This record gives sequence, structure tokens and C-alpha cells, in this order.
Amino acid sequence: MPGARVANAAMPLVIAGGDILDRSGRRRADVVVRDGRIETIETPSEPDAAARVIDATGCVVTSGFVDLFARLGEPGNEEAETIATGSAAAALGGFTAVVAQPDTEPPLDRSGELAELRRNAAAARCHIVPAATISAERAGTRLSPMAELADAGVAWFTDVGPLGDAGLLRRALQYVGPLGGTVSVRPSTSDLGGDAAMAEGAVSARMGVAGEPSASEELAAATAIGVARLTRGRLHLDRISAARTVELVRAAKADGLNITASVTAEHLFFIDADADTYDPLMRAEPPYRTAADREALVAGVVDRTIDAVVSGHSPVPPQAKDLPFDEAPPGIAALETCAALVLGHPDISLDAALDALAWRPAELARAMHLGGAAVAPDSPANLVVLDLDRPWTLRERGSASMARNTPHRDRPMSAMVRATVLEGREVVADGELCPAAENGIRP
Repeated sequence: MPGARVANAAMPLVIAGGDILDRSGRRRADVVVRDGRIETIETPSEPDAAARVIDATGCVVTSGFVDLFARLGEPGNEEAETIATGSAAAALGGFTAVVAQPDTEPPLDRSGELAELRRNAAAARCHIVPAATISAERAGTRLSPMAELADAGVAWFTDVGPLGDAGLLRRALQYVGPLGGTVSVRPSTSDLGGDAAMAEGAVSARMGVAGEPSASEELAAATAIGVARLTRGRLHLDRISAARTVELVRAAKADGLNITASVTAEHLFFIDADADTYDPLMRAEPPYRTAADREALVAGVVDRTIDAVVSGHSPVPPQAKDLPFDEAPPGIAALETCAALVLGHPDISLDAALDALAWRPAELARAMHLGGAAVAPDSPANLVVLDLDRPWTLRERGSASMARNTPHRDRPMSAMVRATVLEGREVVADGELCPAAENGIRP
């Protein structure tokens, strides 16, 4: 992919003529960046001749996106993705920070692995926010050293899937609450087909593929919410997919519980019938459900019951998808397309999309300094410039990710990330990756 011009670190950067949009509202102004921070917000004028200028005319300027779920390959799955390629894909997708999932090999369950991740992420093209496992060795039997990990800066704990032991979940919520952390689980019940390739229903029956009933997710979500009610801990329900789960989250929030939830961009578009071609690229985690479920998920994003839209980025080697539908691993390589799908969704407003992609997930990850913050003087310059009317396809632009497991390669997108600015440096310019030499950012 061709490189684009990069500003010298001492040179001011001016994002000129765009519409700034954050929670305070929308206004047209120039953003002047110096030494990694926003220096001033000015009335549009003739920029300093010495400045590097991003022409944002007709574009939206907002804080960088924050992804609460991305698998980045290292360590253990480097044949599918590395931190270098995954973070480049994230930058192209407008993410200035991603929460790296700890289901690596070995899993991130102690300070040694955490230090290694940070060393490997030192030159990433986005900020890497480490998550750690709930259980030691991700075995689901005893807690990881949460206090030690929290002292080292970890605020997000997850085993990256179901946590079937309610007692362990209770201990985790009790333990991590005073540490200021969040426990994240994907609600699913193994006894009810939690590993099935499809959602149970008429489509799975017609295909002859075993399905997971929505009750699998609903029962697990209800149990987890019940444990959170008991402990008053911070619980995140990761990548929900069922209408009833949205109702449970809405009711829990109305009761004042500290419950949050996320959904993948794909679950706002696809339903089970979209997988009836047996295309392995359409095997998702969790499986796609009915049109009514999709409608409820969209409504949950719009009314903020669902706090975040995540990429759910799950890269696999190309040969891994060369299997029958029900044998292929689930998941999509989604960092480059996630935001574009949400921003182009016909039923989701721009404010709701940015709330779910940037503002709210940054709060949940305790990463407002890395993305999602107000576009205001003295804020860190982690920003994205969006052209909401610039069509593109992944195939035409090319992909930075090593993974090719996406059903979106030829999907027309209507929103492009024109520029991504990381601590004052352009990592994406004119829709293309900048040279990496000047972009070594330590998380």
C-alpha cells in the first residue's frame, strides 16, 4: 500500500475546515495540534505556512475510535495476525486504541506476559490496551492475580467467552470491583449448544446444521446479571446477539446495576438466513439470529442500551476457512470495516454511531486519553477525520491485516477514514497508511 506524507514531530498539524463533532455538539473549526496534544480550536483561517495541513473540508473530525474486542494474534497465532499488521488495520479503520484480548498462547494472566505485550506493542499504529484473563491459565477454575495485574494498569478482565462457573464470576466481580476494573463475559451456555455454528431455528433446520437456541445466551446473561446484582460489580456482556438479552440489559440498567454490553457490527446487518449458502466466512461468534433479533440490537445501539459496537476482530490463517461451514472456525477479520459499517447503517444516527464506536467504549476501557475524549484544547491528539460520502471497497483499497476471513471484501462502503492521528502524528493520511518510521507510540 503506498505511503503518504508524514509530519515532522516538531511541525504543527492543522486539521482545517472540518466539522468537529463530540458530545458537546457540532461546530466548524480548525484543530491545531502540536507536541501530541490539541493546542487550539480556531475559527477556520489560513493555516501557518510551516504547518502540515489536513484538508477536512466536508468531513467530520472526532476523537479516535476505541475497540473493546480485538484479537491481535501475538503470541501464538502470528500466522494469522501480528500486532504490527493488526494495529495497522485498526488505524485504517479509525481506531486509535484497541483492547487486545488475552486468549493468546500463553494467555495473558500474569505480569510477565503483560510486560511482553507492551514491549511488542511499542511501535504499533494504535494504542494497545491489554486485557487480562479472569481465571489463571484461562482454565476457568481459579482467579488470575487480578490485584497484581490491576496494579500494572489492567482494567479489563475476560476469559474471552462464556464463564460457566457462577461462583468464579462472583469472586471475580467482588475482587475486581474495588480495583476499578470490569469483568467481561460472552453469555452462552455450553449445555445448550454454545459452540454451534448456527442459531437454532428454521434456517438451521433447513440447512441440517446444529443450532444454538437464543435461550443459551439469555439464560447465561440472566445468571451473570444476577451475580452482578449480588456483588454490585462492574459486568460487561460481550458481543450479545439476542433480543431478549437486550431486554435484560435494559432492565438491569433501569435497576441501577453497573451492567454494560456490546455487539459486533456484523450482528447489526446479518441474520441467520444470510448464512444459508454454507459460506464459512459467514460463521460468526456468536451466530447470527433472526431479523427480530437484529432489529432489537439496532434499537439497543440507538437508545444506548448497548454501549459499544466492537470489531470482534478474529483473524485466522487462510486455510482455516477452507473447511465445511460447521467445521470452520467462527469469526471475522473486521478492524478495517467495523466503523464504516456502523457509520453507513441506515437506522443508526451519526451521534449514536460515534457514541458506540468512540465515546462510550473509551469510558468503559478507562482509555479516554487514548481515544473517545472531547475535541478540546490540551486533550491528547488521538483523532479521526471521516468522509461520510466517499465510497470504497476493501478489495479496491487493499487490506493491512494478514487475515482474509471477511465477507465484506466487495461490499460498497459509504464512509471512509480519511485520516487517523495518533498522539499528534498521522498514521493514516488520504485513506492510506503512512510510513511507520515516525509512528512509534508506546501504550
